Parts: sequence; C-alpha cells; structure tokens
Amino acid sequence: MNNKPKTKLLTIGLLCCGRPETTERCLKSLMPIREAIDSELQVVDTGCEPETRAIIEKYADEVFEFTWIKDFAAARNFQLDQANGKMFLFIDDDEWFLDTKYIIEFFKNPKCLEYNLGGYFQRNYLDFEAKEYEDIEVVRMCSVTPETHFIGKVHEYIEPSFGNAMFMDARAGHFGYVYKDEKDNIAHSMRNIPLLEEMWEEMPDNLRWPYQLAQELRAIKDFERLYEVCHKGYCDSFDIKERESLQYRGPFMIGMVIALEAKEKFDEILKLYNEQMAKDEIMPIPKAKFSIYAAKIMFTRNMNEECVKAAQYYFDIYEKFGKDRGQMFVQGGIFINDTYDELHTNLMYCYIMTCGMRNDDFGPLVHYYRRISWNSLVVRINRGFVITLIDKACEYGNKREIRDVLNKFFIRPGFRDVLQKEIDNSAPQLTDEQLNNLLAVFNQTDGKKEMSMFINIRLMERAFHYEEYATIDELQEKLNEYIDLVDAWYDLHQQWIEEEDNSATPTEVQLVNGIKQFFELQDNATAALTSLKNIMGLRPMMDEVLKNLSKFYTDIIKVRQAKANDPVKFQEMYNLEEALLKQIADLDVAGKTDEAVATYQQLVEIIRNAYGVDSLHI
Repeated sequence: MNNKPKTKLLTIGLLCCGRPETTERCLKSLMPIREAIDSELQVVDTGCEPETRAIIEKYADEVFEFTWIKDFAAARNFQLDQANGKMFLFIDDDEWFLDTKYIIEFFKNPKCLEYNLGGYFQRNYLDFEAKEYEDIEVVRMCSVTPETHFIGKVHEYIEPSFGNAMFMDARAGHFGYVYKDEKDNIAHSMRNIPLLEEMWEEMPDNLRWPYQLAQELRAIKDFERLYEVCHKGYCDSFDIKERESLQYRGPFMIGMVIALEAKEKFDEILKLYNEQMAKDEIMPIPKAKFSIYAAKIMFTRNMNEECVKAAQYYFDIYEKFGKDRGQMFVQGGIFINDTYDELHTNLMYCYIMTCGMRNDDFGPLVHYYRRISWNSLVVRINRGFVITLIDKACEYGNKREIRDVLNKFFIRPGFRDVLQKEIDNSAPQLTDEQLNNLLAVFNQTDGKKEMSMFINIRLMERAFHYEEYATIDELQEKLNEYIDLVDAWYDLHQQWIEEEDNSATPTEVQLVNGIKQFFELQDNATAALTSLKNIMGLRPMMDEVLKNLSKFYTDIIKVRQAKANDPVKFQEMYNLEEALLKQIADLDVAGKTDEAVATYQQLVEIIRNAYGVDSLHI
C-alpha cells in the first residue's frame, strides 16, 4: 500500500531480470520523458548480473532489490509501494518506446491527473527483421493511491480497473513473442501455464485467467485443451455477472474456432458461425473476426454468395467500430485484436473480388482492388485470388478490369514473382490461345517486357513437345534459342530483385545452365551425360527434350566408338546404309511407299543389331 507523499508527477517503473542489451535500449528510450516531465525512474532488480546492474545504475534514480518468487504482481506491488509519483507508468525491460512525443504531451497536460488508468500500444514484431507486427493496447499507467495494486502471478493487471482511461498514441517495440525456434516458444508458455492454472484455481470466477491460459495453449498448439478451456470460459461467462464477462466471451468463442480449424472441423465452424450470427451473445467485432474463419471455408467450398455476405458483414463492422480504438479495446483482446490488420482486410477484399470473378462479375474487382495496401512493406494476398485473376486473363485477354489489377503486381518484385509462379504452375494445362491472351493483357502493363519473355518461354517449352528434330544440330539450334530467351528474361528479372531477396535461382535458369554445361562437356561423355541427368525434373515439360538430347548424344558416342574399333567394317555398313537410303528415296518417289517403309525398317533393324543405333549418318 502506497501512502507516501507525492513529490513527483510521474514515477516510471521497470522490473529488470538481467538482459543487458534490451535493458539499455529500454532505459535510453525513457530519457526524453525524464527530461521533459517532472518524473523519476525506479528500477527493481529481480536478479540481474553485474553487467546489467551497472547499466541500470547509469540511468535509474533509484534501484531496489527484490527476491524473485515467481509472482509478477508481488514484484509490481513492491515497485508501486516505492513510487513518489502521483501517476505510475511502467514498461518491461524487453520493450522500448519508439516515440515518446504523445506520452510527453499527455503528462504535460494538467488534465492528466483526471485519469486513473491508461496505457500505450505494444508493437509486437512477428519477425526478427521487424517487417511485420501487431499493435495491441496494453494497460501500463495508473494513478497511485493506497488502493492501487496489481493482481496475478503472471499477466498481472491493475486494480481498481474502472474510471477515466486514456490510451496514449505511443508504441513500444517488443520482440518478446518472436522466438528463435519452437523449443523457445514452448518453454516460454510452459513457464506461464502453471502460474495461470494456479490463478484460475484460486479465483475461479475471474475469467481473465482462462482467457490468458487460452493464449498460451494456442502458442504451444495444444488445441484439444484450448477448445476445452475456451468452451468452459464461454459457458461460464453467462453465469458470472461481472462487467468483463461479455468482453471475454468473444475471445473464448474465437479460441474455440481456432481449435476447430486446427482439427479441420470446418462443418462445426460454419454451424457455430450461423448460430452466433443469429444471436447477440458475442459483440460485433468478435463476430467480424469469426467472419474471417467462416469466409475462408466458404471460399474454398465455392459458397460464393455466403462468402461475400460474411465479408460484407466484416466490412460493415469496420465502418461502424473499426476506427474506434476504444471499441476495439473493449470488444477485443487476445484472438480479436488483429481483426482489422492488413493481412485480414486484404484477405477479405480478395474473397469478395474472387467470388465476383467466378461469376464473371468484375464490378467487385474494380471497386476493391485499390483498397489493398499494395505499397506496404509486406503484403499478403490470397492465392485463390491470383489464380482466378490469371484464369480470367487467359479467358478474356486484354480486358481493362483485369489489366488494371495485374498492373499493380509490378509495384514490388514479390508480386511479380507470385504471378510468374502461378502462371508457371498453370502453363502445362493452358492452350496456346490462353497463353497468347495472357501475352495480350500483360503487353498493356508496366511488366510488358519481362512478362512477354516469361510467357514466350512457356510457349517455346510447349513447342518442343510437338516439333521433331532429325539431328542433334537441329535440336541444339532450337535449344540455343531457348537459352538466349531465358538468359534475356533472367537479366531483366534480376534488375527487380531486392537486396534481401534470397530466393532460389528459377528452375528455367538452372535448366539452361545445365544445358550450357552439357554442350561445354561433350568431349567427356560421362561428365556431359551427368550434367543432363542433374537437370532432369527441374522443368517437367522439358524432360522429353533432355531425353532426346541424351539419345542423340549417346548415339553419336556409339557411332564414334564403332568407327574407332573397326574402321573397315564401319565404312562398309556406312556405305550400305547410304545406298539403301538412296533406294528408299527412289521407291518413295515412285509411289512405292509401303515397300520404302519396309526397306527402311529392315535397314534400321540391321544397324541397331550391329551398333545399337538407328543410323550411322549422325
């Protein structure tokens, strides 16, 4: 209990357990607040090594020691009892403020003392490169009164939790939920799960504990238990009359859906969705999150009308509540706070546009494609949308509605790569007419030059299937054309590649490099044939060509060897073949086709039996 006279406006509190690199980053980020606001920085050392302790002492006004007892609330309450500030702001030692402007503005306003609760946004990075993240509201500020205290051995919270609240428009970076590997992820959750279970047993009417437990169970992919905990929490929410019951009910429902999806119980998800949409048991934003799961199933099952309806509900709720951060906080929480992130909004736009195209209705495409955040650092779009867009381009050719959307795919290299991958997957099933329709539409886009080469590579690969080559020289001439086209395309392709792109070399380039190697190694039969063997399967459409090339080359080797082993006999057989070929030609000119064919077959059989090849004239 803090009854101390308040000599400061603000106490900034930090629990520190011994991470020197993150601790110093955190402390440095607090300095602008310290300099601008009547404040103090107090650090509680819960077991730091000397290196970290030295860093803390450089920045902190006071450092207190606390023996760790596996109880975050106990440590926070100890810290709170030391505070000299009227207000208390705390941050974890693995977080750091990205910008303190709005925090400073808030505490410089005399009205800040009218708020007894508040916080900021924790920016949880989803990768170590900080390209993707989720911003979630975290309660990290309170007024300091004798009644103010923390509850919870883990995922602790502040009480009293009512009154005026203010979320400052500030972000604290956090890599705490990005793990080096699955083992680290599981270890983190397994530390928390027993503590949460203890809290739930001690406070069975407090839904916060199953709510937080659900988050940890999802992290370790224990979907059976996740469903059980969320189902119980959902049912209990109707019996517990506390004001938070409705707020927790939506996340419990979504937790059940996450578990059902993991177990591929899609019919049960749709049944639950239809039941919830007909009731008012969960709030609108959780229903909107539920719509994402339902729309995905409907989309994959070609339930186009139902999918569009689910997506429209999602966007209707966004228009009503999605821009209201207060409502997002009240209705949200775990499993809900990402409802309107770019990933999900882009996904729902893709569903609506694809369902329209499936019915040859391009109105939704025109209406929604500009709403996708094409310029974001990381953009994910639905694969089914891309496939359908390509299918319609193959069908309609240079249709303005399709062309305008395809042109967006040349904003970033990643989009272009997605297109090329899907076209390559489809190419074996496409007709020449469909590929030429693709050429027509891409010729009106910013990717005209590269896509023209890319599609012509597919047309050339197809041509190899129905063209016959009498000699290795004819085949080599055609392969050289293919090599030149692939090289030209790849030169242009590489101009797009971003520095961090570490994707594999395209298969057509690997194939061409192998063919080049073969031509360079023809004096070494073993090495040459090995180079062909190594590229078999890279481009299945080209495997037959490689087999033909291998056969031509093997026959050449056999002929050379036969000539070297017995030059006289070889020359006799060579002359015989030459004479019979002239005789066959004369028969053919005389209209004696059947006799010409029979003679040729006899000739081939003789040479094959003698040398293992069909002809010595190679």
